[in-house]
Amino acid sequence: MNIEALDLNLLVAFDALYEERNVSRAARRVGLSQPAMSNALARLRAALGDPLFERTGRGIRPTARAERLGPAVRAGIAQLRRALRPDPRFDPGSSNRIFRLAVSDYAEYRMLPGLVAALAREAPGGRLQVRRHEALFSVPEADLRHGAIELAIGFFPDTRALEEGTAAETLCEEENSVVMRSGHPLSKGALTLERYAEASHAGVIFRTEPWGLIDQELAARGLRRRLQYASPHFLVVCEVLRRTDLIATLPSALGRRASGLVARSVPLELPTFTTRAVWRDQDDEALAWLRGRLRLVAEGLGDAGAGRARWGRRGRVG
Repeated sequence: MNIEALDLNLLVAFDALYEERNVSRAARRVGLSQPAMSNALARLRAALGDPLFERTGRGIRPTARAERLGPAVRAGIAQLRRALRPDPRFDPGSSNRIFRLAVSDYAEYRMLPGLVAALAREAPGGRLQVRRHEALFSVPEADLRHGAIELAIGFFPDTRALEEGTAAETLCEEENSVVMRSGHPLSKGALTLERYAEASHAGVIFRTEPWGLIDQELAARGLRRRLQYASPHFLVVCEVLRRTDLIATLPSALGRRASGLVARSVPLELPTFTTRAVWRDQDDEALAWLRGRLRLVAEGLGDAGAGRARWGRRGRVG
């Protein structure tokens, strides 16, 4: 299609429809009447040759074409708004910014309560919208590129291969620990590699196959563990440990801080859990402010387990 013939206001309407999934709410969001929003949708459908949204019992649902367009349209509108903004200075006290984050449940448990508290104190009109990662150790670069999220926080061990224009900051590095319930038979005496391998394990696994790095390391030593429970949720694994004699290899803070659990050293050499924040928009002052508050939260977590975790270490790529 010829973009010069398209009313760009229709893209603003599309973005609202894609976000709200409801014609009435989308109309209120952009200051239109419901008939005017319906008319805008009809013009979009005609221009793009696609229904774009289908009615459901709870509102509207994007078509496959709309799902492909949604993140790109949002990113384009956000970039245009930044370019047209007359005063780039960010005032947290008067801002109603929605920050869209992708966060692992462990990072959410450790860092988001402090970040939400900072937002409530300094930017009470601001909001955080959090979604889960689809992979434990991979940066969601496509979501960052398309504007579906603005900041990703998680275990990103290697950021050297990130796309040009992407930046990363190390928030903390944390050792592995063998975590188990208080009073577990393995909580006393030497935890040898053989006792570790013979135990029943729980693990945080995102992939379809129920195995991971630990299984590879054990196999290289002629050993094999029994992975009885695999889940992509750290906190659910902790609850399983409280109720069973399973053990799990997790970030050390979970064993130190989670109620009813204890931590032992891992009888294997494993890489540390490195939590990093990753983003793309270098000129977004609001996002820079949020990252600064996140950095302070990460530094404030370093009081526990001195020598076992390194907090607040900074570094950027891109």
